[in-house]
Amino acid sequence: MEIVKAKTSQLLEILYITRECAYQLKDKGVKCWHNTHTDYAQIQEDIEQGYVFILTIKKGPVGTMTVKPDPDIEQASHLDRLSIFPHFQRRGLGKLMIDFAEEHARKNGHTLLRGTTPVNDQSLCRLLEGKGFLNKGIAHHVPNELIKIVFEKNLV
Repeated sequence: MEIVKAKTSQLLEILYITRECAYQLKDKGVKCWHNTHTDYAQIQEDIEQGYVFILTIKKGPVGTMTVKPDPDIEQASHLDRLSIFPHFQRRGLGKLMIDFAEEHARKNGHTLLRGTTPVNDQSLCRLLEGKGFLNKGIAHHVPNELIKIVFEKNLV
């Protein structure tokens, strides 16, 4: 098992993992992820900038996430699009990816790791809280957009 920077040749695999997670969440009543969660071009750009990571088991991709500089806070990284293929969930892989994101942020000189999660995705909220993230409340809400909770973890 390893976590490495994604290559542009892995874009379709990343989109597939993300889509399967979206279907699973929709089936659970969490109507936050859909195929427009992030578009093809944005993920490709993030891959090219070295922000997207992929988790493989026996060379097969099973998870992905994006870790990039937070646009709002200096010295902070933003964790986004954390996705584990449904068949591989509940095995601690999300926790491993969060640990990796924390270490990656530290290596980049960041002292804070932030992320947002849909207000009704309770499993992700519990995962983040279990990893020591603090619930900072509802993110600035834009009408007709998804309501999100901001989570933060100090890395010092």
